[in-house]
Amino acid sequence: MNSVTRSPSSNPFKIHSLLLVLAALVLIGWIVYLLEALPDSYRATHWNVAWVGYDFAMTATLLTTSWALWKQRQVAIPGAMVSATFLIIDSWFDVLTSNPGWDQKVAIASALFIELPAAFLLFRFSRIAVRKSIENARKKAGKEIISTSLWKTPLMIFNNEE
Repeated sequence: MNSVTRSPSSNPFKIHSLLLVLAALVLIGWIVYLLEALPDSYRATHWNVAWVGYDFAMTATLLTTSWALWKQRQVAIPGAMVSATFLIIDSWFDVLTSNPGWDQKVAIASALFIELPAAFLLFRFSRIAVRKSIENARKKAGKEIISTSLWKTPLMIFNNEE
C-alpha cells in the first residue's frame, strides 16, 4: 500500500501532528512567561529593517497571489491564505505599536477599512476555491460529492480510498 492509499489509521503524518501539538503546548508556556517577563515598552534596534523586511515579504505574497489569480493557478489559494495572514499581523502590530494620536488613528482606520476587510476577502476566496477544487476533482473522478466541508473532507494525499 503506497502513501497515497494508506488508511487513516496508518497516517504517516501522525508524528507531524503530534509535534505540532507539542509545539503549541510549549508556545502556551512561552506566552505565559512573556506575559510576566516583558516590559510594557522596549526600544528596538533595526526597527526600520524589521518593518521594511516584513512589508517587503507581505508585498511579495500579495503580488504572487495577484499573478496566480490572473493566471488562474492553484497557488493562488495558499498565496491568498498567506497574504491574509500577513495583513492581519500587520494591522495588529501597526495598531499596537503606533503612537497615540494621529498615528494610532491612521493605524486603526487602515486596519478596519483596508487590511482586515482585504484579509477577510482573501480567506473567503481561499475557502471557496478549496471547496470548488474538491467538488470539481470529485466530479471529474466520477465520485459522489458527499460534503464540501473542509472539516469533513479528508486530505487526499493521506487517503484515496472510500
